Amino acid sequence: MEVVKVRNEDGHIRYYLNDNNGEPIEEILKFLKFKDNTGYARNTLRMYCTNLKQYYDYLAERRKSYREVNIDDLAGFVAWLRNPYMGQKVVPIRNENTRLPQTVNKAVDTVVAFYEYLVRHDEYEKNLPAALVKFVKAPGRNYRSFLYGIADSKPIKSHVLKLKTPQQEIRTVKKEDVLSLLNACTNLRDYLLLYMLFETGMRIGEALSVWLEDFDMSECIIHIRDRGELENLSEIKTVSSPRRLDITQELSDLFLRYVCEYHTEGVRTNHVFIKLRGESMGKAMDYANVDNLFRTIRRKTDVEITPHMFRHTSLSMLYSAGWEPELLRKRAGHKNIYTTLNTYVHPTDEEVTEAFRKAVETIRCPLGSVEVHDAE
Repeated sequence: MEVVKVRNEDGHIRYYLNDNNGEPIEEILKFLKFKDNTGYARNTLRMYCTNLKQYYDYLAERRKSYREVNIDDLAGFVAWLRNPYMGQKVVPIRNENTRLPQTVNKAVDTVVAFYEYLVRHDEYEKNLPAALVKFVKAPGRNYRSFLYGIADSKPIKSHVLKLKTPQQEIRTVKKEDVLSLLNACTNLRDYLLLYMLFETGMRIGEALSVWLEDFDMSECIIHIRDRGELENLSEIKTVSSPRRLDITQELSDLFLRYVCEYHTEGVRTNHVFIKLRGESMGKAMDYANVDNLFRTIRRKTDVEITPHMFRHTSLSMLYSAGWEPELLRKRAGHKNIYTTLNTYVHPTDEEVTEAFRKAVETIRCPLGSVEVHDAE
């Protein structure tokens, strides 16, 4: 089986799954078309297609049709995702799970959504999604609602195959390393890109989607706008991503210098970041260019860095500076405040120690006149 990338009649990149005979798998094609028509992002559609390829590979090993599966088969799919040697006559040197619980859960979520689609279209006689659903009245979350303990909480729908996911620390970069990364840039375009990612905390897809007119020089603001899928395949992530980002005068001045130097009369794109050499010079910078840039910078500085680490670093620093979670949510472009809370509102050990030192007088208790004798 093979995930195939194709450009549709609107000029957008989309994906479908071919079987071993090179023919599109009809039920998956319909499911992906449905998700596309309901506004799902290209990267999400690609993830769905990839996850369903894994599922169909699993079914092929079990010699089962997607219509024949039951809840035990889906539990077997979870085990198969976690153990690549399952069903093979090999003994691994190290018994390691190849996929994180979060990755496994996303794959199972895709399969459940696929069967929900089939049930709604009467193309599947079993009600497998209903057998997988459970309602959790007090889900394990790191927050409590305003009426927690007073009003009855609304049950949350989940599925019985979801794996527990450990809390992962977000990866950030030290501020002194940011200077090393900036100094490793060999041109103003790369310098501006890294500087903007660090200061604004925007996603790399948003940075590649920014147009010249999105910079408001007089107010020192960048507007993140939803223009759909663009020529360089960039797009914003969610419906909550459109927003305004306040920037420093330094970033505004850096942008002006860059535009004057690089956006000459020969450049025909409105995208801020453009390719600087080769046959595509002057066209919009794409994800492959960014990947090559960060690979070069990692090699030159020995600093492990990705574009998203700049986002984590910027928003974490704003939290440490005293920003309220709702302000962080707005700047991050999150739809849900709990995404912000669970991702960035995690004090470091140093912050806990400093807070304790400030409050030590409040909790200090005099020892009184009790005599302490050494044990004989």
